[in-house]
Amino acid sequence: MLKTSMEFQRGILFIRVKGDLNKNTIKNVTFDDFKYIVLNINDMYSIDSYSIDYINKLYRIFERKKAKIIICDKFNASKKLLKEIPKIDNEYDAFKLFERMI
Repeated sequence: MLKTSMEFQRGILFIRVKGDLNKNTIKNVTFDDFKYIVLNINDMYSIDSYSIDYINKLYRIFERKKAKIIICDKFNASKKLLKEIPKIDNEYDAFKLFERMI
């Protein structure tokens, strides 16, 4: 079971994921039409290889479109799985990081 909540604040879409991220549930996480996205996986229970590949692919697509995705991961669980994507420990750091990326 996957639950997501979304919040748009100061130009950034925050997507908070709670539960299992897998081939069937990753498609419920919407990324389209936003320039700055924070994917918060602090409450994620598990992730499968399909979802890892999917998120990495989205990151590369967004980079070509001059959009940005960062991962909020206070437990550093995604360090080896999502290597290319910038990471932060808490959502408040997103504002600072996006300012430096622009």
